[in-house]
Formats: sequence, C-alpha cells, structure tokens
Amino acid sequence: MITATLASAAEKFHVTAISCGRDHTLALTGAGKVIGWGGDGSGRIPSGAPEYCTTPAPTRAVEVLMHEPLTAIAAGYGMSLGITPRREVAVWGANGAGIGGRLDALAAATPLRVDILARVRAVDAGEFQSAAIDEAGALFTWGLDLDGALGRPSASFESPPARVAGVPSVRALSIGKGYMLALTKDRAVFAWGSNAAGQLGLGHLKSAPLPTKVQLEHGIETLAAGASHSLALTTAGQIFAWGSNNHGQLGLDGPAYSMVPLAIALPERVQAIAAGMYFSLALGKSGQVYAWGWNEQGQLGLNDRADRRTPTPIPKLARMDAISAGQAHAAAIGSGYLFGWGSNAAGQIGAAALEQRHPIPLLAISQLARGRHV
Repeated sequence: MITATLASAAEKFHVTAISCGRDHTLALTGAGKVIGWGGDGSGRIPSGAPEYCTTPAPTRAVEVLMHEPLTAIAAGYGMSLGITPRREVAVWGANGAGIGGRLDALAAATPLRVDILARVRAVDAGEFQSAAIDEAGALFTWGLDLDGALGRPSASFESPPARVAGVPSVRALSIGKGYMLALTKDRAVFAWGSNAAGQLGLGHLKSAPLPTKVQLEHGIETLAAGASHSLALTTAGQIFAWGSNNHGQLGLDGPAYSMVPLAIALPERVQAIAAGMYFSLALGKSGQVYAWGWNEQGQLGLNDRADRRTPTPIPKLARMDAISAGQAHAAAIGSGYLFGWGSNAAGQIGAAALEQRHPIPLLAISQLARGRHV
C-alpha cells in the first residue's frame, strides 16, 4: 500500500474536498485518504456483494481501502471516482452495468483502475454516465448513451471511455441526470444530452446528442448540474440558472421551467455553487450558505420541509469554505467541522435519524487529528 510518508499531521487530517452522491458522502483529506458515509460508493461493501464480509453500521464513517492516496473525488449514483497521483482514474462501488468505466461487473469497496489513455486532472460522476478531463483539456465520457448524454456517437449502449469531439479545451465539467455541462478554458459553456425541461439552456426542449454552445455573455467560473436544472457562476460572483423550476430551484417565483439562462438575485457575491436533485446551494463570499428549491427531506437545512423559491440563508452555516449537494442531502466544510443535512435513509450524513432538517456535524477535524473514531 502506498502511503504519504512526508505528509504533516495537518495534511493528513485536513479535509480538502467533499462530494455528495445519490445516497453517500465522501471527504478527501490532505494526505489523500477518503472517508465515506452512506450507501454504495462510500467505501462499504456494496449491496450486491457476497454476505460473508460486513462493514460498520451506516451511521459510522468508513475509510475507503486504497492502494494509494487520491488527489480528487467524485460521488455518483452508487459508485465513486477518484484520481491517483499517477493521474489515473479509480472507481469503486456498484457498477453492474459497467457505468463506472469498467465493463466487468464491479462491486468493490476498494478503488480499481479505469483505462483512459491520458493523464487526468478532473472527474465527475452522474447516474449512468461519468467523465474525465485530461491535462490538455480533452474530455472523455463513458456509460449509458441515452439521449446523447455522452456527447459523442457511440456504437455501444454501455460505452467505454472515449474522447468527445467538437468542444474546445475543457477546464470544468458537471453531470446532471442524462446530460452534461462543460466549461471551456475561454469560459464558454457547452451542453448536451437530455433537455426535456430546458436544462441545456439552448432555447428549446429537444435533446442535443453533440456539444452545443450555450448563449451566456458573461465569463463563467464554474457550473453545477442537478437532475433537470443547471447553474452557472460568473467570474463576478453572479449566478445564472435554467431548466426545471417545479420546486423553485431556479431561485425564481415564476415559470415552471426556463429554456435560457436567467439571473438569480443574492445579497452578496457568490464563490461556489452546487445543485441537488431539485434544489440549489450557493456559498457567499462571506462564508454564508444559501439554499432554495425542493425541501421534502430537509435538504435546505432550514429546519422544516417547505420549498423555497428564493435563495434563503441557512442560519447554522455562516462561515463555510466549501459546499456539495447530493440527490436529497448536502454537506459543507467550515468552522473546523464537516456538516451534513437532509435525507439520511442510507446513513449518508452519519446520524441515526432518517432525515436532518438542519445541519449537524458529520466530522470534527480536531477529533480526527487526535486519532479518534468518527
């Protein structure tokens, strides 16, 4: 097993990234270790695996058993992706259909390598599709090619990793439910795949099998794709949203959907965004977290189940550094803790209750540093 022998104590126990999937949550430490909560993809033995091996109760965190540290993580729908120090893609969790990039049936708690003939610097995982960006900005996709979700012609329903043509050098990517958004190095946005709610932002409701440019006249910093709505954050800290608005996830008390990007009003500049199934999150420059949209599982962190159609500050999250949204739960890092809230049906936020309507600590960084169990 490869270990980070030169890492300081701070590097070993400092959480550098978080990622929320369908029903699991991942945290990446400075030493390249991954801690998981919840269902398949968390590092537990997946549900389809033989019964002879067990893992701790879902409310307990587990450490993903790795052969080497990871430099990045992405939680999907029952499986997870990571990047190794050699810039290879690793996958673990449930992968019965080969959607994790390995066409063999995979049910693993230990990361296995995905064959991509390039050095990778970013990955993302969705429900049936995954993607990676190499060091030159080339984009590779794999999984189920439904409604053009892979952005390239595919002769196989379960397609292995291959490069996407027709999109300039890519700097960032976000995968929604059957569609993808890509941000190029010149800050243009391209979209492809399913578009029944206008989530591609192309001014119509037809799916797009190949990358198509979204008309956004602002420099874009990052993207976030939900189940059927999309968010874009500009370099000036403003959010644009498009797609489904059935629960107010566009931050507007207006139409059921929008086929074009619309500006969202927030009381301050924004530094990060995240999109769940039908809800949205924003992290303000002050560290305040805002939430809006669907709230049936308490995923807005406002201690109730009422949907919100405008961005609403979460009282307990005023000095945060990072945010992530899953299907119906969310997480944030700040004030020495990793917080979680929303659905907890699979133990994805570590508590015993089925849901948490306000943020609770999943992990105290100070406790990890002292070597305690989490």
